[in-house]
This record gives sequence, structure tokens and C-alpha cells, in this order.
Amino acid sequence: MLTYLLIGINVLVSLIGFSRMNRGAGERMFVFSPSEVFAGRNYLGMFLSHFAHADGTHLLFNMMTLYSFGPVVEFGLGAVSMLLIYLSAGIFSTLFVYYLHRADPKYRALGASDSVSGIIFAAIVLLPDMSVYFFFVPVPIPAPLFAVGYIVLSTYLMRRGGGHISHEAHLAGAISGLLLAGLLAPEGFGPLLHRIQNLLT
Repeated sequence: MLTYLLIGINVLVSLIGFSRMNRGAGERMFVFSPSEVFAGRNYLGMFLSHFAHADGTHLLFNMMTLYSFGPVVEFGLGAVSMLLIYLSAGIFSTLFVYYLHRADPKYRALGASDSVSGIIFAAIVLLPDMSVYFFFVPVPIPAPLFAVGYIVLSTYLMRRGGGHISHEAHLAGAISGLLLAGLLAPEGFGPLLHRIQNLLT
């Protein structure tokens, strides 16, 4: 299954990155720095950063999320379409982050969160009746409400700035997955819109 293959690639690249970071050698090649790319350097980091992670917790959270939502997209649209969504979310977020931060030499990003966000939102388009669960939230959240909350919160945190999380990458990946899944799904956005209507009435 493609989901397991993507998880395997993320784990492998992250483990290599952890090893390099521990030795203090070549760790920059796993990090996306828009300012370096703007200066014509570290193109490899722009690519590898989508599979590398800051630490084991970061990797575990993203892979558990991909494991939960990936099969919904893979079975609903097929492996090729899922891969297209995964890669497109990463590419779109890279372009968005590059545009916003190409003049900021302090900005760094890494992790598969943008692509995973794309998969989450694609799954919501395909299966809008599902609920989303979090360890720290005691009740299930209807998928459309989660989507709205995710976009609103990511937008707010992106505009506020600060911190060590690339909320702009999350937002770009999520929107990319939402739109692309709606275009690729046989019923389009119909089931999601119907679910939203039911929640509002």
C-alpha cells in the first residue's frame, strides 16, 4: 500500500537526518531554508525537508496521522491520485512558504506536516461523515467542523507569527488537499457540502 511506502520513506529519511544531526554533519541538507534557496543554495534541503523531522515525537505524530487518514484517500481515489495529492500539497506549501520567507535568513522548516495536512483534508472530502479524534479532546469532532477550525486556527497563528511551527505550510497543504480531492473525487464536493448542510440545520 502507498500509505505504508510513504511512511517507510519518511522514517528512513528522518533516521538518516537524526544521525547526521547528532554528528553535526550535513544536517542543513534536511532543512528547507527559503533564503538559501533564493540565494541559489541547498535545493536538496528543499526536497528532503518534506520527509525529515525534527525529532522522534514529530515523526511519530505525523506518521500516525498519515496511517489514520492515508488509507481513506488511497482506497477512495487510488494510489496514483493519493500520491498526486501528497506531492502537490508539499509543492504548493513549499512555494507559499518560499514566497513569504525568501528574505528571512532565520526561517527554517522541515517535516511532512504539509503533505499530511493535504491527506487529512482529502480524506474529509471523501468521508465527511467521519469524526476526528485527539488525545487531548474528550469528544469526537465532526470532520467538517475540524476542517473549519484547522483553517481558522492555522490562519490566526500564521498571521500572529513566532513559534517553531510552520502554520503557513500546514494551511497551504490543507487547502491544496481539499481542492485537489474535490476535483478528483467522483462526487466532487457534493458529500462534504451535504454534510455541512446537515450540521447547520
